Amino acid sequence: MLETLMNNSMFWVTLTIGIYLLADYLNKKWPNPLFIPLAFSIIVIILFLLFTGIPLETYDNNGGGFFKLFITPATVSLAVKLEKNFEYLKQYAKPIILSILTGVIIHTAMIYIFALIFNFGPEMVGTLIPKSVTTAIAVGVSDSLGGIVSITTAVVIFTGVIGAVIGEKVYQLAGIDDPVAQGIAMGTSAHAMGTTEAIKMGEVQGAMSGLSMVITGITVVVLSPLTVPITNLLFG
Repeated sequence: MLETLMNNSMFWVTLTIGIYLLADYLNKKWPNPLFIPLAFSIIVIILFLLFTGIPLETYDNNGGGFFKLFITPATVSLAVKLEKNFEYLKQYAKPIILSILTGVIIHTAMIYIFALIFNFGPEMVGTLIPKSVTTAIAVGVSDSLGGIVSITTAVVIFTGVIGAVIGEKVYQLAGIDDPVAQGIAMGTSAHAMGTTEAIKMGEVQGAMSGLSMVITGITVVVLSPLTVPITNLLFG
């Protein structure tokens, strides 16, 4: 019975979608970071595979890999959010661009600092550079930089969850009450998951976060090739 299910693509697709819908339901009924659908689904599927002893390759080759087909359309769909919020971009162009550029540069510098301290190789540097952009973009950037895509995906999700959980609390502690600043910070640092939380905070926060998420992704894609000579210089 188990062997039949292992090789049944429909079983894995149905299981994955079912777990995601369950998490979405739980998150709406009892809002909690533990029930963020993407993170919840990954954790439950990993636990299921560990409990049953089914290899990850079996899941990936028999239905789980089907969801990778949506990465490209998801990337393209980000342009829709940019178009809908273009008025915000025109109105707050300077703070948005300066904030994102500063965030990307500091984030990249910190990765190199930690890489030198903990003796990371160039592969791990390429893995971590796109950790603060949405998964659809991060996968492509990581692959182009010679990173480990599976680890990039995990780190991106972890970054988003942490940002979504502590973002509002950080604003309270730091006394940041401007909705534009809150939205820009959330979208720049915690991508789609942060944007989900920003939408709950308010309309302006949600719009600015979604816009910043898109611009941050574009910025990382454009600037990431510039990290290659730096990586070669430091670790070549």
